[in-house]
Parts: sequence; structure tokens; C-alpha cells
Amino acid sequence: MYFPLYIDLSKKNILFAGGGTVADRRVHTLLEFAGSITVVAPETTNELRRLADDGRISVLSRTFESEDLQGRDLVFAATDDPVLNREIAALCRERSISVNVSSDRELCDFQFPSVLIDRDVVIGMNASGKNHRLVKETRKKLEYFLSHGEDHFMR
Repeated sequence: MYFPLYIDLSKKNILFAGGGTVADRRVHTLLEFAGSITVVAPETTNELRRLADDGRISVLSRTFESEDLQGRDLVFAATDDPVLNREIAALCRERSISVNVSSDRELCDFQFPSVLIDRDVVIGMNASGKNHRLVKETRKKLEYFLSHGEDHFMR
């Protein structure tokens, strides 16, 4: 099991290696929290390109290079190449950079939670990377409760 830890990402330098749907989804989640997000990938989703065009993230349109880790605080290895993801994880460990590998939870230093925000409350949910469906179901229940069920609960 993983301990839920809430950290200030506003001054952290975050790198995503990979520009597909997993990176897209996670970048969107982090936008509200992170100060600096860079995506390095030969190709990215249209939405990631739009975020780069709007100046909300940086995109390096090329393959990952070990120098990309310079100055990074957190790294997400989210390429479609499991060998490259493992290589990125090993390089991060050599540099004491926390890494999340989307294709292999055994290589992760931390898990990426499902995040639900209600006013000033931030709820992070995770099943240690083992049961994404359970997390999704729980999130839906909480979303329903927060938007509809509060009156019923208070009775």
C-alpha cells in the first residue's frame, strides 16, 4: 500500500517522457498544481500541443535524452516503449529523482492518484496501482455524493 502524501508542486520542475493519452490525462490533472511541466516526445496529442501553444506547458518534439533529466524534480515515464521507460526509471534512480512509470508499477517510486477537487478539498484516490476500476467506481460515488448526496446524508 502507498501512503497518500500531498506536496506543493508549484515550484517543482516536472518532466513527461511521452506525449500520448496517458501523458495527456496526467498533465491535465497536474496543471492546477504544477509550476513547470515539460513534455518530451516525437509526437504529442493535439491537446498537449494546444497547451504548449497557450504557454501552459513546454514541449520538446523529439525523443527522450538523458540530459532531459537535468534539474527535474519529478519524472513520468509514459512512452509506448517499455524498454525506454525502464531506462528512464534507472536514470532517475541514479540521480535521486522520483519517477512514475506508467507501464510498470513495480518501477514506480510513487503512484499517480485519481484526483477529485471540491472547493478547497483535494481528494486523491489510489489502489496501489492494482485496481483502476475500483478507484474509478469510488471516484464516481464520491462525485455523486458531493454534487447530489450531501442533502440526503445530512438528514
